[in-house]
Amino acid sequence: MGKFRIFLSYILLSIFVAGLFGALHDQISYAVSPEYYTRFKFHQFNLLNAAIPERLRAAEVGILASWWMGLPLGVTTGMAGFIHRTAAQMRRALLLSLPVVLGFALAFALGGLVYGVFRTTGFDPETYRGWYIPAGLEHPRAFLCVAYMHNSAYLGGALAIPVAWIFHFVIKRRTS
Repeated sequence: MGKFRIFLSYILLSIFVAGLFGALHDQISYAVSPEYYTRFKFHQFNLLNAAIPERLRAAEVGILASWWMGLPLGVTTGMAGFIHRTAAQMRRALLLSLPVVLGFALAFALGGLVYGVFRTTGFDPETYRGWYIPAGLEHPRAFLCVAYMHNSAYLGGALAIPVAWIFHFVIKRRTS
């Protein structure tokens, strides 16, 4: 298979994996703050059918909110694959880089959650005046911690691009 076909296949795989990442990510964040979903995300994504379990709807939110990140990540990290000499080396390096990107984004998201825990210690609602916080939350701190986690996941995905490029240069250097 030529390098361009590998590149296109990698983009499709990245879209699929980004959706799976979102489903996993949102299972973690649902465990921290179910209210983030019941009071915000389910309404935002119009997933209001109470007959469908909340955990399943949270996974659906994750897929819908994340699949599209696979496109820019797949294109930008996939382009790094062209530095490899052969199509087989490109395919191998791209497949190895995918867990690096996912791990980095997940670590960054979890770091955002931890940051949110520390940032919301001594919670003062005035600090978050510009944030969307539904009235009457039972656990506003948990809601905000999940918001930090979600924002950090997107930032981690973006920052994973140069990490993937560095990874490809390291792999290329080792195989040359």
